[in-house]
Amino acid sequence: MGQEEKNNKLTRRAFLKHGTGVGVAGAALGPMVLNLAACSDSKATDESMTPGMPGGAPAGDTTGMQPGGVAAAGSGSTPVSGAGGSPPGTDPMTGAGGADSTPVAASAIAAGAVLFGLYKGNGTEAMTMAAPRLDFSWLKAGDSVLIKVASNSGNPHPSVTSPAGVRGMVAHLKSLGAGKVIVADQAGVEWVRNSAAGRFSSTKERWMTNGLIEQDTDVHFFDDQTFDAGYFKATPPMPNNWPRGFYLPNIIKEVDHILYMPRIGAHTIAGLTLAHKSAIGWLRDDSRHDLHNEAAKFYEKFTEVSYAAEIKDRFRMAVTVSEKVLLHGGPDVGTQYTMSPVLVIASTSMANHDAVASSVLVTLNKSVPVAPGGMMYSAGTAGFTNTFFAGGTGVGGTTMAAGPWKDAGSVASAHVAHPFEMGITKDRATSHGWELAGGKPASIAVTNDGETMDAALMTGLTSHGEGMYKFG
Repeated sequence: MGQEEKNNKLTRRAFLKHGTGVGVAGAALGPMVLNLAACSDSKATDESMTPGMPGGAPAGDTTGMQPGGVAAAGSGSTPVSGAGGSPPGTDPMTGAGGADSTPVAASAIAAGAVLFGLYKGNGTEAMTMAAPRLDFSWLKAGDSVLIKVASNSGNPHPSVTSPAGVRGMVAHLKSLGAGKVIVADQAGVEWVRNSAAGRFSSTKERWMTNGLIEQDTDVHFFDDQTFDAGYFKATPPMPNNWPRGFYLPNIIKEVDHILYMPRIGAHTIAGLTLAHKSAIGWLRDDSRHDLHNEAAKFYEKFTEVSYAAEIKDRFRMAVTVSEKVLLHGGPDVGTQYTMSPVLVIASTSMANHDAVASSVLVTLNKSVPVAPGGMMYSAGTAGFTNTFFAGGTGVGGTTMAAGPWKDAGSVASAHVAHPFEMGITKDRATSHGWELAGGKPASIAVTNDGETMDAALMTGLTSHGEGMYKFG
């Protein structure tokens, strides 16, 4: 721990612990496994999931297809050095590959469908087994790919994206002929600041302890760029909830493709953190403050980041590899639940991906006991917590080089929590993602691959999914 961090003693978690009288857990419950029938009585279990034959929707099944799976070039996009828009040689409406593109695997799930893979081994092995079920036809030899991970803190997975899962994805992309593959992010403002006034700590320091630095590829930290020259004003979807707009890192316009590799975790303000929520990592320091300060449309605002033209035109899929998930607290600490087999959720539709991932989190939150000294997300205190956070409580470097995390041009409004636990249509981020991608699908095809899904988990997903999931 650096001297700057020692001086920043009142973290968001410390505030929650001392200000609300609720403790925070960082210890893992485990090893635990994906067998909800065995742990539904709130007792830990070491039983393994019952193995089964790999499932899967037939090739070409379009049930639950979602607009925007492989986005066509938007009128607001800004091509730079040939990057962005539909991949060269593809059909801009269907995303079908051209002569120079990677062929579509015969076993690949349909656009908009969700892969629910359960694979034995570690995260790298799970990603390797999931890859044939995913469509990489957009990739041409030599193309650049940016993998946007979730690395809010220096704590290891599940507080951040699985490093092993990222290694598996990098290896697969390179095997298909990708040129430069870049793993990138910026940590949360509790730990890292890159403001107009100065800088506090760095994402690179966080990666030295969370395991993500150990990648056989290029890594990129947005906060290593200058505040003024390292970011551009994005082209947001219209209409949007950003009166002052928002700023994104320049590297977005320098790559051909973007993959999201988030994690499944609870969050003390947002309730849950998945692909849409991970987009906060793109934002410049002042835009992050606008998000938390002008918080009436908090969920809609962070969702809109991924539908900015510069990201949407390059986005190809969201893939979450879960060796563990983080329950109950978050975003940095909580109840660690070990997944066995490893879970891989993937889709070309970010909203469909987040729908299924949120159903997993909600089901496990209800079934897994809280770790000793742990905490639960509370909709009743989420807004209160956000108000203090927007005011600078727990934000890094406020008395140092980065300066106060405030802006006179940002008008405060209260954060109002959403009842995401009640069903996927109650999740304002997922619902807004569907709106931005063309509309809520009538159903979502969920392809169970590898090991067979636990019956109790399927029951939980069916309930939280409000009957929208069509399992195959």
